[in-house]
Parts: sequence; structure tokens; C-alpha cells
Amino acid sequence: MNFIVFKIGFSKYYNGIEDENFNIYDKFYQEKKSNNPEIYNFQDYNGFCYGYASLKDGVVNLSNIEFKNDASVMSDNKTIIWVYEKDNNYYIVGWYKNATLYNFLQRELSYPSIGRDLYYNVKAKSKDCFLLPVENRTFSLNINFKKDANFCILDDENVINIINDFINNYNDKFINIVINNYIDSTIEDAPNNPISLQRRGSLYLYNENNFLEALKYFNTALLYKDSLKDKEIIDIYYLKALSLQFLNSFDNAIIYFEKVINNIEYDIDIIKNLIYLHMHTKNYEKSIIYCDKILKNETRKIENELILDEIACLKAECYLNLNNIEKSKEILENIKKITPSENLKKITPSENLKNYCKNLLKNINPVI
Repeated sequence: MNFIVFKIGFSKYYNGIEDENFNIYDKFYQEKKSNNPEIYNFQDYNGFCYGYASLKDGVVNLSNIEFKNDASVMSDNKTIIWVYEKDNNYYIVGWYKNATLYNFLQRELSYPSIGRDLYYNVKAKSKDCFLLPVENRTFSLNINFKKDANFCILDDENVINIINDFINNYNDKFINIVINNYIDSTIEDAPNNPISLQRRGSLYLYNENNFLEALKYFNTALLYKDSLKDKEIIDIYYLKALSLQFLNSFDNAIIYFEKVINNIEYDIDIIKNLIYLHMHTKNYEKSIIYCDKILKNETRKIENELILDEIACLKAECYLNLNNIEKSKEILENIKKITPSENLKKITPSENLKNYCKNLLKNINPVI
């Protein structure tokens, strides 16, 4: 078996921006505009790691690997080795097993408040990704990367056997976090006081941006939910959902946001968030259901005109992704005909929304 080696820069965790001076909102903003995707190579992003290496022409173009039917996918089930250069030596920082390699750089844009934009050459399940602690990154390889190339295929049997031995015999810890391993984790020897646990978890969530620790406290509080009122349980579900969303564990966040929304009458902010979460996870049918909840529940007035048109646009985009072209076109044409009130024009210009509709319509019919 050949190993594919990618050369990247050094990072301690490869889990995002490592500047501790950023609070969660500043960090979120910085990560949104970051132009260095490789710092996320070992971040668990909804069950997957998305690996990036800067390639001069944007194409992997490994001629020794056969293409699949999808021209963008070069190969599945490959072992990817990630290395960084120091003093003319290349040190292993970690590896992906059972990875998918793409010939062209992949790009997936995020929705508002949901994760980050993805740019990647390699994708693997987070449970199959392994990042070494800094002190254990001592295994060096003698690799002859071609000029201006950040990748190579190892086909030397001796080198391959050495790497296999290292990977198979490594018995120390890894430092990348697989979120699903922590979904139900709790605090040991915690007091039987769910409200106190909730408050402490909230401090970790909002003040310290330590979402995994917050999750543990909320999980522990829920062990004593028999002593809580219904509203108190719902509040903890909401806090757990927020923690999971900040951890980019969107599938799990949806479960707890839906526990909340199914036990309260109506909350437009939670429902809108669920729309984006379901769109991000490509569950467009469910997004449409939540779009309709808002569109049917809200009476159109000056202060909510823009948000209702935005929700209608999202509904149209969902239909477009479901290949229901006529339904999407009908919604967008109706939005385009709406003339915002004079008051709305003064407060919040809706040109961006109009342009959004026009662009979606162009995707449907380039003549429009």
C-alpha cells in the first residue's frame, strides 16, 4: 500500500486559531475570514476532518492513482500522512486512515452562525484521524518533494514498512478530539445540585469558551432531571445544544435544539437556527418545514418584512437543492415582486436580498 504524504505548516492542535486572547465571537469572526485552512486539519467538524494542503495550481494530479467515476474524487480508503518541515527534515504530525482524496480543491460555504467555510483536498471520519502530541512528533522521514510540490506518493517498500511499523506500534496518546466520544461525558463526584451544575456549565460556555467542559456539566445536570421542572430541563437542553453547535457537532446540536422547540410554543431565533443547521447537513425537507413554521406564524409588518423574505429565500434555496425548480422559481419570483415599505427602505436596505433572489434565479434559468 502506498502512503500519500502532504506537507503542511506547524500547529499544535490543528483545531483552529490558537490565539487564547480571542473570545468566542472574535474567534468565530477570525475563523470565518481565515485564509489558512490547514490550521483546521484535525478539527472534528460534524464527524469528519477536512484536510488541506496548499497546492500551487490547486490540483493534486497524482498520476499514479486511478480516478473514480466522479472526476473530482481520486481515491478512497487511502492513508494520508501529514508532515511538517524542520531543519530540512520532515516530521510526522499525524495521519488519516480510510481517507478520500480529491483531485481538485473542494469548497463548501457555511451558513450564518453555522461553522466555517470548508476548503480541503482530503476528507476522513474524525474517528479515523490521529494527531500526535508535539513532544511525540520526533519520527522523521527522508522525502524528496518535487519542486513547488507539497505532496508525494511513497512507493519505497522500506520506507512504507517503517511507517507502518510506527503507526501500528504507536501506543501513546493522540490529542485530536473526537466529539462523539464526549457526547454523554459527565463530571466525576459532582454534587447532586443540577442548578449549580447548570450555572457552572454556563460559565464555561459563555465566559471561558470551554465548550467540552460546559457539555460535561450540562450532561451531569441532566442526570438529576427528575428533580427539575420542565422549563429547567428545557433550558439545559438549549445550553447543551449551543455547546454542541460551537463544537461544530451539528447533527447532535439539532437533536437538542429540537427537544427544546418541541417543548415550547414558538421561538423564531431557534427555528431560524434549525433552518440553517438542517440546510448545512443537507436535510432540506426538514428546513422547509421550519421555514413554513415561521412564514405561517408571523404576521407581515414593517419590522419583520425583511426576515420573512429572507426565510422565503431559504425555502426557495431548499427547493432548488431538491431539484424542485418550479417551486423554487415561483417563490423567488414572488419575492422579487414585493416592494418594501418606505420605512423599511430607510432602516434596512433590501438590495442584498433582491440580488440574492436574482442570483438564485440565474442558477435556475440563465436567461433571467
